[in-house]
Amino acid sequence: MRFPIALMILIGTAVPAFADMESARNALRAGNPAEMTALAASGDDDAQLLLAEAYMAAAGVARDPARAVIWAKKAATQENLLAQVMLAQVFGEGTGVETDPAESARWLEMAAAQGDAESQFDLATRYLNGAGVTADPATGLMWMKKAAEQGDPMMQMQLGAALANGVDGNSRPEAGIAWITRAADRGYVEAQTTLGMVNIRGTLGDPDIVAAYKWFRLAADRGDERSMQIFVELEKQMTPAQLAQARRKAREWTPK
Repeated sequence: MRFPIALMILIGTAVPAFADMESARNALRAGNPAEMTALAASGDDDAQLLLAEAYMAAAGVARDPARAVIWAKKAATQENLLAQVMLAQVFGEGTGVETDPAESARWLEMAAAQGDAESQFDLATRYLNGAGVTADPATGLMWMKKAAEQGDPMMQMQLGAALANGVDGNSRPEAGIAWITRAADRGYVEAQTTLGMVNIRGTLGDPDIVAAYKWFRLAADRGDERSMQIFVELEKQMTPAQLAQARRKAREWTPK
């Protein structure tokens, strides 16, 4: 079978590149970093990251955190997300370099700008606490929202709590509880127990024992012992009609 010239060119250039990386990876594992170093020196950011990880973990080479940082920086400046995350951690912990919270935050912000939810959330907490950056609750909430919008229920719960508690000086309980509800709807136990208390206390209106029972029952079904004690006590305060309704709501609930 004869291939068009353009396709032959594509095949001819793609296969050796893949083969070179596999060969370099195998050689590195065997204790010979020469091939990987050559690839990294040519500008391949994946090779640069692999070398950084190898020198940091003593995987196929002698441990050398300082050299690991050099290669990680080369990859990170090419927008390699994992390298940026690595540098944020390295400068935060002082591994192979002097501890530098500001430099750690700088690399973390680059990773966050690429859409990494964990980096966004970590950066948010730094802005809220003034760790490596000037404290700026508004910016912290902005990054926390970006992280929460990607669907992690823990991040949604934390954003909800931050909004409800007014970490920026502006308490927004309705917006906060809306985010906590999103986390609870995904099965996050802490959010479910929080909603149970919200409904018992009537934070946004009248107390709702039926809704409270539902959330505590769901949390208890996921192993939360305190919630089990609470919903058992609630049963003693409910009318038969309320209890039947609450049990049905808990039974019919499905994660979203």
